Amino acid sequence: IVYVPRALLTVGPVARAPVLLDWPANWLARGAYRGVLKLYLDEQGRVERVEADPEAPLPDPLFEAARSAFLAASFSPGELHGQAVRTWVRVEVEFDTESPAKLP
Repeated sequence: IVYVPRALLTVGPVARAPVLLDWPANWLARGAYRGVLKLYLDEQGRVERVEADPEAPLPDPLFEAARSAFLAASFSPGELHGQAVRTWVRVEVEFDTESPAKLP
């Protein structure tokens, strides 16, 4: 299966609604955490897989919360010259105990 990187698309995928990240109930640590995820989307804009960027990882409970949120999200598909294609994108996520995090 080939996924086209976002940089090569003529139209990038866009979340159909904000992706809200809930603070995990089993994660007692507080503070702000930032990480980078790699999302793999199919031709319909469904997230098939979520991977953590090893250079900007999140603690496991936060990664699992973000992974679940993005797997439930819906995107407009990425396009290459007018045709919907499988794609991968990098997204930065932030968890903060002071305010809810979201993908704009």
